[in-house]
Amino acid sequence: MGRPWGTGAALFRSLPDMKIASLPAPLRILAAGLVLGLSAPAPAATPAAWQGAEAEARRACLRASDLAGAEIASGPILFSDNAGKTAFLVRGRWRPAHMRGARTTMLCLYDRASRRAETAEARGWNAR
Repeated sequence: MGRPWGTGAALFRSLPDMKIASLPAPLRILAAGLVLGLSAPAPAATPAAWQGAEAEARRACLRASDLAGAEIASGPILFSDNAGKTAFLVRGRWRPAHMRGARTTMLCLYDRASRRAETAEARGWNAR
């Protein structure tokens, strides 16, 4: 005796035409579980995870700046997950001898996906 709801691929092809009530109880439970499981929000990161990620971003920005006595002057500025970036201002002194240790400020963009930082001089930018 065949199954009234079909088998395998035939079941999935006919789902748009079927009413959930016509499915056997085990499949209704499975369908409800899938719908609820797929629509549940993702768990939020813990405060410790946020702090760890920020510390990693800070270290990456300090390294990327390659400034002597580098320190984070401002930030973090968290962009949306769509952009996936965190920004900092980094202050320090130029290392090359011809720069004579002049102070500068760098803008650092940290990519949260690749975990890489890139810096550029931010002339005229100040952090309060």
